[in-house]
Amino acid sequence: MATYQYVAKDALGKVITGTSEAENEQILVRRLREKGFWVQKVNPARAPARQQTQAKAGGGFSAGFGRVGGRDLAVFCRQFATMIDAGVSLVRCLSVLEEQSGSARLRGIIREIQAAVESGETLSRALTRWPRIFNNLFVGLVRAGEVGGVLDETLNRLATFMEENERLRRKVKSAMTYPVLVLVFATGVVIGMVTFVLPQFVAVFKDLGITDLPGPTKVLIQVSNFMTAKWYMVI
Repeated sequence: MATYQYVAKDALGKVITGTSEAENEQILVRRLREKGFWVQKVNPARAPARQQTQAKAGGGFSAGFGRVGGRDLAVFCRQFATMIDAGVSLVRCLSVLEEQSGSARLRGIIREIQAAVESGETLSRALTRWPRIFNNLFVGLVRAGEVGGVLDETLNRLATFMEENERLRRKVKSAMTYPVLVLVFATGVVIGMVTFVLPQFVAVFKDLGITDLPGPTKVLIQVSNFMTAKWYMVI
């Protein structure tokens, strides 16, 4: 995908300049016209040296970042469904979603999906390029929505599913917070006792001449000796 510099006028006659990525100049012109701009000039833009290096190494925008959050995907699906239900064209929906998304990673993906759709691919086909973001279930439901003419309803169901999934994950994290804190505290107490308290008892046993200790006590003493003598290995 190439980057172009463009000069256009809006509905009020104000001159607007900017850069945008597109498959070719014709697709960019069509996209700008759908936004209500009168295109005057489009020229290829020279990418910065850093971006050229990343492109040659295969480390482009889509490959350089992690997963998109479930909440961002849920908002994406909900807004997408609302605009489809209102009769907005698919390309225009993607253009608006790109501008409104709060995730930089998702904005880049939407931009590439829009370019793929403009070049003639179906939405479900374009989504298959990002299997880590849109799993097989997601793509399959979108494909079914396209075939059945109920894409808005499908996207709404996907948004509801992801919202419920995020709500469940938050509950699980909240429920696990207390046990984890207790476990960390208990571990700290045990380490403190084995490292600092138990050696004091061992010294008392030696002073009293007590050598016949139970097996578990001897094991515990060996653990204490190891942790005090080779603490760096434990770390």
